[in-house]
Amino acid sequence: MVTVLHSLGALAAWCGLFYKVRALRKDPRDPALLALCAVFALSGMSFFVSLPPVWVQVDRITGVPNMAAVLAQSCVLSLVFGQQVVLTYWARPPEEARRVARWQLGSCAAAVAALITLFCLLTPTDQRVKDFTLYYVHDPYYVAYLSLYIAVYLVGEANVCRVCRRYAKVAGRTWLRRGLRVTAAGAFICLGYGAVRAGNVLGTVFHFDVRAWEDFAWLCGDVGSALTLVGWTLPGWGPRVASVGNWLRAYRRHRRLYPLWAALHGAVPTIALTPPRSALADRLAFGQLEFRLYRRVIEIRDGQLALRAFAGPDEEERADREGRAAGLSGEALRAHVEAVRTRTALERRAQGRAAAAARAEEDAGHAARTDLAAETEWLVRVATAFAALPRVPRQPAGEGVPAERV
Repeated sequence: MVTVLHSLGALAAWCGLFYKVRALRKDPRDPALLALCAVFALSGMSFFVSLPPVWVQVDRITGVPNMAAVLAQSCVLSLVFGQQVVLTYWARPPEEARRVARWQLGSCAAAVAALITLFCLLTPTDQRVKDFTLYYVHDPYYVAYLSLYIAVYLVGEANVCRVCRRYAKVAGRTWLRRGLRVTAAGAFICLGYGAVRAGNVLGTVFHFDVRAWEDFAWLCGDVGSALTLVGWTLPGWGPRVASVGNWLRAYRRHRRLYPLWAALHGAVPTIALTPPRSALADRLAFGQLEFRLYRRVIEIRDGQLALRAFAGPDEEERADREGRAAGLSGEALRAHVEAVRTRTALERRAQGRAAAAARAEEDAGHAARTDLAAETEWLVRVATAFAALPRVPRQPAGEGVPAERV
């Protein structure tokens, strides 16, 4: 499982690096973006070096047992400091951010140097790909080594969680808020990894064993890191993914409105702004969907207004009784009644006979909603109910397209 998680983490980091490097090419002097690219590169390296086959090869090339361990953990310490640099440039004025960032980078260099020094004092002789953390835990140099690593890791991730949560509350852009929250959640999960590693150190002093939590530690570390990487990039690609969802929703609504629109256009061809398309062409209309959906809603309402003189009260009362008998209620029942009302008006228009009495007062109750989104949602309900009704006879003189079930 650990190998799979490390592989997925490395893949996510490299993808994030590729995505951010494209932005860096447009603004190569942005220090926050530079630091963020470094975070992705270091994260990918730490995951990659931790893979067992790579670990063995690094040890063979360097001739130092477990050299891959200190390399991976040095990358982790560096990326933790890198995240602090990103947040510093986001939260502070440029001059102040540069001063604080220099201090953070100096601390990073000192921490990595101390980590490497303690590793050299450890001088491990056995290659421990799977249990390096646990195998040397009783060595005093290794206790100091792991204590330094975990202290920096826990403080850094806790600060990322705290700062991201705080700024998520005041961020102006929706996807920036979401990205900060995801980053905070990932950093919080990473604390589980740090807590288990702290338990490895404390267990040597207070004589308890947390080796049973080893898989949990790796799960927290890998999943938390992956979520953090996603959060850092979410403000960039999140809106694009959302736009795909919006397009799919608009296309689905546009298609579901077709039966009602086609029937109304067959009776009142003048409602169409542009010449009508065939059913197949309408199905394959993928461009300008927001505009097409808007026009379809307006044209349906225009068609209903043009037919209001042909709508009578008797069919609506019967439709209400039938709908209630079928178990309909609320919006579903009202949509069914309006669908029957529209069908009745179409049938009477085709037969050339108006209703017994026009009901201007009741028409006011069916007035279009001022909110376009709510109006669209309502007409989709009506169109769905209309498509389930028997087909309306096509008006012989009409120039519109025939209704189609979808």
